Amino acid sequence: MIQVSLFTLLFIGMSVGVAMLGVFWAIAVWAERRTEMSARADLVHCRICGHIYENGANKVVSACSQCGSLNEPTKPKPI
Repeated sequence: MIQVSLFTLLFIGMSVGVAMLGVFWAIAVWAERRTEMSARADLVHCRICGHIYENGANKVVSACSQCGSLNEPTKPKPI
């Protein structure tokens, strides 16, 4: 039988728990960023008036709903 002190047993248990929390937190942050980027992928920022609108049809060039200028969708900046 392996002799383990109470301190060592508690330390290992707490270390495993903290490591699991860290992994779950990292997965949650990754999933949230991925969801947000996919939600923002359809947004287009107008170069003329600064209006942000949704490009629902995923056209290469879309007209701004405020000023009517044609804009190309660009990759959104990370938050």
